[in-house]
Amino acid sequence: MTEPISNEIALHEAAHCVAALRHGIGVRHVSVDGEVALNPPGDLLEQGRHHGAVALGYAVVALAGQAAAHTTEMSKSDQQLLDHSVFLGSWGDDPNIMRRALSALAALFVIDHREEIEKLALVLDDRRSMSGAEVQQVVGVWSGD
Repeated sequence: MTEPISNEIALHEAAHCVAALRHGIGVRHVSVDGEVALNPPGDLLEQGRHHGAVALGYAVVALAGQAAAHTTEMSKSDQQLLDHSVFLGSWGDDPNIMRRALSALAALFVIDHREEIEKLALVLDDRRSMSGAEVQQVVGVWSGD
């Protein structure tokens, strides 16, 4: 087990990054200033990924930060990413029901990947800012970018 994370923002942003990478979404940059830059969904759609799978991935990314660091709130960009993912998914269910279901998926994702998230959060807290390549190196995955 890794040491406890004192910086909730680093934990929040690290969760976004790990969720993105594990869903095949490229991370361009992350900082403890509350900024994560991701590759746009069009990149994945052009590669032939189904829009529903892409939408699900981006929804988990949007919700993973708050799921990992409960004292943090969803930023405007997190909320916007979630809204876009719900739209992209074109799910027939009520958007509020979908958000609750997606929140449950994000919470399970964070539980399953907690060690990776905490490892990245420690490095991010120390460095303050990381490129996508640095994030991939710490997490140990290659997203195809």
